[in-house]
Amino acid sequence: MRYFMYAYLLIFFVSILINSILLVRAKANISLLIYEILAASYLMAVTLIYFTPGWMTVVNIWFCLLIVLFVITDIYMTVWGRDEWICPPGFKHTGSELELARIVTVIFVAPAYISGIMLLLQVWLKD
Repeated sequence: MRYFMYAYLLIFFVSILINSILLVRAKANISLLIYEILAASYLMAVTLIYFTPGWMTVVNIWFCLLIVLFVITDIYMTVWGRDEWICPPGFKHTGSELELARIVTVIFVAPAYISGIMLLLQVWLKD
């Protein structure tokens, strides 16, 4: 299972890299780009920590509590967020394409959310 998650993290990293390049080329909102990079980096880190034996001992509860902030923010941006947050200016899109993009995003990032929440619970119960 661990090697599947490492492959998932590699795909996650490549997709964030490509998405960041597209956002820079489209001259999208810089704060959105910064948030996306920070959230993706954090989600990849907690997933890597959760699936790598021995690394859980070096994290504390404050690092793990950030998952709550990122999950709430991502849910807000996905459900109630403006269309410009999902699709940068200059890209043509329809309403159904944006809904599909929202659904695919949530499904793709769900393993990282679950790993982060599981890490939070394990660190919390350890203390």
